[in-house]
Amino acid sequence: MVELRTLAYFVTTCRAGSFARAADELDIAVSTLSTTLKELGQDLGVTLFRRSNNTLYPTAAGRALMRAAEPMMIAESFSRRHVTAPSEARLKHLVVDVNLSFTIGGISKALRIAIDRMAGERPDVFVDPHWKDEKDQPHLSPLADDWSGLDRFHLAIGLGEASQRRLKHDTVLLSDPWVFAFRLPSGTPTPPGAAELTAGRIVVPMLAPPLIEQADRYFSRHRVTGVRFLNDHPGDLPRTIDDYPDAAVFVPKSLISARLGLSNVAMVAPKHPLTMDVIARAARPNAVINLFARHLKRTLKGDHVARAERPLVSLRQIHYFNLIHRVRRISAAARGANISQPALSEQLRKLETSLGGALFERNDDGVVPTAKGDRFARFATLIEAGFRRLSASDAGTARLQSRRVVVGILPSVNQHGFLVNRITDAIVEIQVRYPSLKLVFQEAPNGTLQDWVIRGLVGVAIVETTLPHMPRLALGSSEGLAAIVHASHRLLPPGPVRLADLVQLRLVLPTNRFGLRQLLENAVTERGLKLEPLMEIDALPMAVSLLARLPVCTVLPPSALAREIDSGDLTAHPIIDPPIARRLYMIYSGERTLSEPERGLVNALRRKLSEQRAASQST
Repeated sequence: MVELRTLAYFVTTCRAGSFARAADELDIAVSTLSTTLKELGQDLGVTLFRRSNNTLYPTAAGRALMRAAEPMMIAESFSRRHVTAPSEARLKHLVVDVNLSFTIGGISKALRIAIDRMAGERPDVFVDPHWKDEKDQPHLSPLADDWSGLDRFHLAIGLGEASQRRLKHDTVLLSDPWVFAFRLPSGTPTPPGAAELTAGRIVVPMLAPPLIEQADRYFSRHRVTGVRFLNDHPGDLPRTIDDYPDAAVFVPKSLISARLGLSNVAMVAPKHPLTMDVIARAARPNAVINLFARHLKRTLKGDHVARAERPLVSLRQIHYFNLIHRVRRISAAARGANISQPALSEQLRKLETSLGGALFERNDDGVVPTAKGDRFARFATLIEAGFRRLSASDAGTARLQSRRVVVGILPSVNQHGFLVNRITDAIVEIQVRYPSLKLVFQEAPNGTLQDWVIRGLVGVAIVETTLPHMPRLALGSSEGLAAIVHASHRLLPPGPVRLADLVQLRLVLPTNRFGLRQLLENAVTERGLKLEPLMEIDALPMAVSLLARLPVCTVLPPSALAREIDSGDLTAHPIIDPPIARRLYMIYSGERTLSEPERGLVNALRRKLSEQRAASQST
């Protein structure tokens, strides 16, 4: 069983600047910390840290684990205060909806500190943060929605530009300035200035839409060029900085907090300042909401150090307590836990010592919860439920990879085409494997797809020609091109057509932006021929529609029009002397690695294409 203490080690390490600093805060040896976290990753079956530029930083699975672990840390810490508080205090539940990305940055750290301060001052108020922008994961807070006998309040934290009008009850928590961030060797006397950085290369990670829009307007207003918007999650900022060593990363300053992976990162303010406000908004403010907002605002203003997580209660003790509370007999609970009764009683005694009093009254026929026991039971049940969700295969660890994949695809003639159907089959398979993954598909010809990949507008793209200086993965698909004509015009005799004869026909072809046209041009040039199409139409459905109206010919893979060819409306004449084959590739930027869902899509598409090829060969 993964213990709360192990999760506390992990959370503390993520917020520290290094393993050595985390070990010092936890008062343990670095080797002990390293071994413990390695075993944690093995127990959960995930990689928690990656190495970059001689530093470690949390992976996407690591961030997911931290988001899952923190609510349990908060609940454990709060439960100890709540159990020892005056019995007449009525429990209050403050839900804080955070409409930002979870990055282990300054805002998430300030939230944790403010929650601790709030719990110390108001042990009757349980603060429960929900990271609403992380839609790829379920909310892993152990707090259930069906609690009775408590007051519930809501506070929303979001973004707003300084120029926007504020609602009556809005509170500006932080005016967050944008900065240029980059790795700088220690001992560098003078960092580069803003003008030098602006003249060079600039990258922006996948921030929240209001931030992207604000940055885009800023660059346009000040005529800053050479900016690339990435699909990289802002939580991967250490990797992004190292992946683009010749660029400055443009982000709000709160993201560059002192934490694992961000050592030796310099920040330079732009020449023209830019600020985004972090706002707290409540529909019905009250004393509880206002007090927490004040704590959070004060924390965000200062560079406070988050304390090391030190849970006093173990998950094992919580599990035993829940068994006893449910069956009301120590002996029955011991049998259910498969341990001896004295061992269970000893663990209960230690738990009661940690919580400062008896949790059960012992009677001859069983046990009855005390007032402390009933108050702790609410949190014990929730913490154990959170652990079960964390341990489940879909709890957001190994399967939580990139939350969004943008794919560029070639234009299709219609929905019945071979390629569009194979892509659709692959999409269905990937969506089943990653149900929370958001897939975005954008259609464009080869040249545009290449440009989109280079600019980072799409992560991967399916193209039909090899492109220079572009990493590519062959999809294992090869199909000969054919002259396509309408049967009613009888332009060609049955059978194949020589390339030399094809160029004499009245051709309707796409422009050179299409890989298919490039293949034709290359073949024609090699044979010393000349290609002069009657019309150039990039809208492929329109080009096919013209075949019935005019005695013209187009060139396509026959599989794109299989249904029309099978019905006899269109005829396909394979091009020979020489044959021209279309091969499909998946291209991506050499400046990053493919995510697991992207690789899964490539493999699924290869499999679907090979299945179709095998079926064709068998017939």
